[in-house]
Amino acid sequence: MHAARHWISFFVGLLLGLFGLFNLLGKTAWLGPLAGVTGSVLAYILAIGGLYVIIDSFFEFTFHSGMGLTTLLIGLVVFGLGLVNVLSGFGVLGFSVPIPNLVYHMLFIVEGIFLMIGTFTMT
Repeated sequence: MHAARHWISFFVGLLLGLFGLFNLLGKTAWLGPLAGVTGSVLAYILAIGGLYVIIDSFFEFTFHSGMGLTTLLIGLVVFGLGLVNVLSGFGVLGFSVPIPNLVYHMLFIVEGIFLMIGTFTMT
C-alpha cells in the first residue's frame, strides 16, 4: 500500500496540473480568486512546486532510478526558472527570465504529471 506521502504528492500534482489546465483552457471561472494571479505570484508557485518535485524525486531513486533522474532534472529546471524570477523581483539578480503565462501554465501541468507519476512509482 502506498504511504501518505505518495497520496500527498498525487493530490499536490493534481492541483498543480488542474490549475495549469484550467488556465490553458480559459476555464478560469472554476478557479475563483486564483484566476487573476499575476506573473510574480506564478513564479512563487512555480518555484515551490519545482522544489517539491525535486524532493519527491529522491524518493523515486530507490526503486526507479531512471524515472527519479528524469523527475529530478525536470524539478531542477522548473525550480531554477521560478527562483530566478523570484530573486530578480527582490533585486538580488539583475536579470529575469521572461516567461509568458502560457508557459507558466504548461510548466504547472508538467509538474503535476511528474508528481502524479511519482505516486505510483514509489513503493
